[in-house]
Order: sequence, then structure tokens, then C-alpha cells
Amino acid sequence: MKKAYLALLLTTSAIAQAETNLGIIAAKSESLYKDTDSESTFLPNLSYESDHFFLRLPEVGYRFFPKQSPQNIAIGLSYESTGFDPDDSDNANIRQLDDRDASIMAFASYQLGPVTTKVAQDVSGEHDGYYAQISAGYPIPLGSWRVIPSIAYRYMDSKMSNHLFGVSQAESDRTGGAINAYDTEAVSSIRYGVRGVYSLSNNVNLLLGISHTQFDDKILKSPIIEDNSITSLLAGVSVSF
Repeated sequence: MKKAYLALLLTTSAIAQAETNLGIIAAKSESLYKDTDSESTFLPNLSYESDHFFLRLPEVGYRFFPKQSPQNIAIGLSYESTGFDPDDSDNANIRQLDDRDASIMAFASYQLGPVTTKVAQDVSGEHDGYYAQISAGYPIPLGSWRVIPSIAYRYMDSKMSNHLFGVSQAESDRTGGAINAYDTEAVSSIRYGVRGVYSLSNNVNLLLGISHTQFDDKILKSPIIEDNSITSLLAGVSVSF
């Protein structure tokens, strides 16, 4: 569920023209972690838009200008769910590690046309780290479809990346040294993908999407990581009001 929320974040903004949307998404996402299978799950898809307030799971925030403005500034909170439950691994030593729990991030963003810059800081005490991101996406109408290609670059500081990819000495000791202690540096990733929204009726949409996230090769130095990329697939239905 944690990794699949990343895919959900890529989809909710694609249907923001309606004021309220309610639906469900089926998502499947690969894992970066050793001896851990891909994860499939069902997730709620909920968004509400006014000129200034917005709720787009996993974000809630406030815009300083009306939502149709060519540029905007927003602040809010987001649920950063890119984490890891060691119990999902088939590796007995990895199952001895601590959960990499989700965090609550306070963010500020600036949007100019299709380009958005964003800075977010952990306020939940999970890792006290931050990330900076720049992204772009543009909807292309194709008959009854609306296709939205997108790309995003993210920089995570060492606190946040260590939460995801590091191993503390206490964790290493718990495995009897089978997994070495490891501290990560700051890392970056690039995500690209495409989403499609098909109008089944005036207020019912079919959602399809695929995204691929590529992390720095340096995360492969972590003793708990076996891959530095994630591919996520999703499909869902949304009803607008």
C-alpha cells in the first residue's frame, strides 16, 4: 500500500477539473527492497477542489490564487507513503529491521503553467528530512481520452534517504551482523509516466496509468536494496459530482 500511494499521487491531479471526485484505484508496484515481492492493493480515490482549498489524496492544501490562474502558490500537508514494512520480505534478517513508516510532510509549491516546484519537510518526526522537487505534466485531448505525460525530478536529503535505505547499528546488531550498518547520502530520483482518463459518461471516468521511478545508483550500496527503480501500474474508476 505504501508504494502504491505514489501511483495514486500521480493520478488524482489528472481529474481535477470536476469539483468533487470519488472512486477506487487498483495499483501494483514493484519493490526496491531485497526478497520483497511486488505489491497489489486497492485504494480510495478522493478529490475535492474549490478555487483555493483542495483535497487530493494524499494531499490537502490551500492555493493563494484561484485554481485556473496561470501561476499559483500553495501550502499544505501530504502523506508521504514511500516506505517499507520488513514483514513483507521473505528474508529472515530483513524482517528483524524497523518499519520505514510513512511520514506527514508540510509543503510549499509554486506552479507556472505545466511546471510545478515543491519543497516538503517532515513534520511527523519520522525522519525530520526534506525533499525538493520539480515536475511537469500537460494534458493532451485524444477523442474521449485525456492523456497526461509527466516527468518529475526529486532530491531527498540524507535524513529522508537514510530513513528509506539506511540501516542503524541497533538494527544490524539485531541481525547478528548479517546486515551491516549503513548510512546513506542525499539521493535523487527521476520519475516519468503517462496517465489516461477516458470519459465513460458525463460524470464517470476510467483511469489508467503507468509510471517509472529511477533512483541514483548509490542506493544499491545499501545492504537492504536490490534494485534502484520502481514501475507502478494502476487502473480505476472515478465519479464526479
